[in-house]
Amino acid sequence: MSKWNKTLPLLLLLLAVLPATSSTSAFFSRQLPVKQPDLKARQVFSDSYQQLRRGELIDISTTLKKLKNYPLAPYLQQQLFRNQLAYGVIDKQELSNFLAAHPNTAFQQKLQAEWLEELGKTKDWSSFLIETNSNPNPLNSRLSCYQLTAEAKVIGISLQWMDKATDYWRSNQPLPNNCQQLTHQLDQLGLLSTKDYQQAALTLMHKNQPIAARLLQRKLSKADQKWLALWLEARSNPASKLRALTTRRVGFNADSAIKNEVLTHLLKQLANRQPTQTKQIAKQLYKRQQISQKALWQVKEHLAIRTARYSNHSKTLQAFAAIPAEQLSPEGHQAYARTLLRQANWPRLVSAFNAFPQQLLAKNEWRYWQAHALNQTNQAQAAKALLKPLAKKRNYYGFLAAQQLGLQPQMNALDTPLDTNLVNQLRYNPGIARAEELFFTNHPEEARQEWHYTLSKAPVEDQIQAAWLANQWGRYHLSVSAAHNAGLYDAVELRFPLAHLDTLRPLAEQANLDLPLVLALIRKESIFNAQARSRVGALGLMQVMPATGKQVAQRLKLAIQPKADLLKPEYNLPIGVDYLAGLMKRYNNNPVLAAAAYNAGPGKANAWLTSLGKEVDPLWVERITYAETRDYVKSLLAFREVYAWRLAQQETLRQAKINSPNTPKG
Repeated sequence: MSKWNKTLPLLLLLLAVLPATSSTSAFFSRQLPVKQPDLKARQVFSDSYQQLRRGELIDISTTLKKLKNYPLAPYLQQQLFRNQLAYGVIDKQELSNFLAAHPNTAFQQKLQAEWLEELGKTKDWSSFLIETNSNPNPLNSRLSCYQLTAEAKVIGISLQWMDKATDYWRSNQPLPNNCQQLTHQLDQLGLLSTKDYQQAALTLMHKNQPIAARLLQRKLSKADQKWLALWLEARSNPASKLRALTTRRVGFNADSAIKNEVLTHLLKQLANRQPTQTKQIAKQLYKRQQISQKALWQVKEHLAIRTARYSNHSKTLQAFAAIPAEQLSPEGHQAYARTLLRQANWPRLVSAFNAFPQQLLAKNEWRYWQAHALNQTNQAQAAKALLKPLAKKRNYYGFLAAQQLGLQPQMNALDTPLDTNLVNQLRYNPGIARAEELFFTNHPEEARQEWHYTLSKAPVEDQIQAAWLANQWGRYHLSVSAAHNAGLYDAVELRFPLAHLDTLRPLAEQANLDLPLVLALIRKESIFNAQARSRVGALGLMQVMPATGKQVAQRLKLAIQPKADLLKPEYNLPIGVDYLAGLMKRYNNNPVLAAAAYNAGPGKANAWLTSLGKEVDPLWVERITYAETRDYVKSLLAFREVYAWRLAQQETLRQAKINSPNTPKG
């Protein structure tokens, strides 16, 4: 049995008998009165909005009268204006009046941006300035350029405009494509120096924008033109150009700082394909005094970090041995330490930690492994001094530290009381009311925008109660984000919701699955957002891939349309639970292996089991080669402990309520 299987069930057993604390003492009283929806108004809105979303130009005046007090009536107007903009039949004054009537709203900013874009394209600079002055909103980079152009055309060029325009030009490289005229204007006024163009060219090359950099070439000094030409030419074949420099077949006369920057960038580019050749060329360039000692160390570190990702431990350690510890970047320090950790080279790891910057040593991960390395080198007291404060934290490494010290894990749950008066006030906040109706009329993206916009500047007290409101709606991902954005990281009750228990409890029992593990997986995968879609196509609460969902559904004899039905909890949960149960069975109920397989696929989990060994412990987790999967497993194990604690608290409170002498009989 692995160390995980030995310790986690015991930990769960301990959690089950913990006494109730004040953080959950009001669990059963956290109920909100239900706000009665206007179902007729919702239907009227939905019918008209559907037509408008198809791009139709319809008369909505009668509909607006019917929806006089309905929160989403402005959405019909803004969509009609968007359609009119698309067809070029807009009434400027009507649109401006509408925008002025709905300040500080998410839909106003979106509609105004589209309107300003149209005014900029048609060069209606007077209307552009009237609109931005009447309804000031933050402008994106493209609209900011239009704003500067409009000011120059209508108001004229002042000293203040010059300062603002040059600051914009320097800070927004690469400029949007509507800004060519501004560059020409600034150039004619003599406001852009060769130093400005040099810095812009460097910025563009670092951002992998060679075409934009080439357009600036004729504005550079002759010396700068040469290094940019060399850099541009060398991008397609850095080895050829760098070798030519080492043999002096090509000259490179430039400021030493520029030379180091260009050549270091090219060497790092070459290192990704030809590391051995890069190492040789870098040494030769240093001998020829083409790059500095510091630049050589930077290239060597880049090569060492690359080796840490793709090669064996001995090669990696050799690569890092050639670099003084004080020359390592934070990334280099961590790559070196991770190599020693995976090798279980405890003495050298202790030495590596001695050279760590303080900000890295403060990280939970490195504090835990520093303590472990000290323990392994007979420095138990020093290790204990590191573990004791870490064991007080509610995270993966805090739980490991507590386990090592024989202590109970600390949840540090913050009491987040429900204020029904404040919640009811929030319900009638126009932005929150719009978000609620958008959710329940099946427009989740617009709802999310309204929600986040409305709460973006709200006080902490409002965000807490908004989290409770979202919790009541069943929009748990918004509840979690509201608590997080308010900085309430210890609001455990809000950040780790006990959702879908009526469905999940029997499913977990039937599948012989640990319920806290199932809840932890949903929290990690989707934050309980039933409409969640991943970039690779995984869907719903348990982020099931359509192909997997179809296969499991056939086994469960569920007739589904995967891409639609996996977004429904009634299908997603039984399918996801069955798939997870299959992985747990496959891996002898080992949550680490099951989690790794759920994230990266059984093929990779099997490969790690072969290469890393069958003793699955915390060091095994650190040796997982995929960073995403490594972090996924850690999160899942930590979330599992939090949910075990939450369920234990709930059961304790339930029993207390049953045994209370004031409980009504019958």
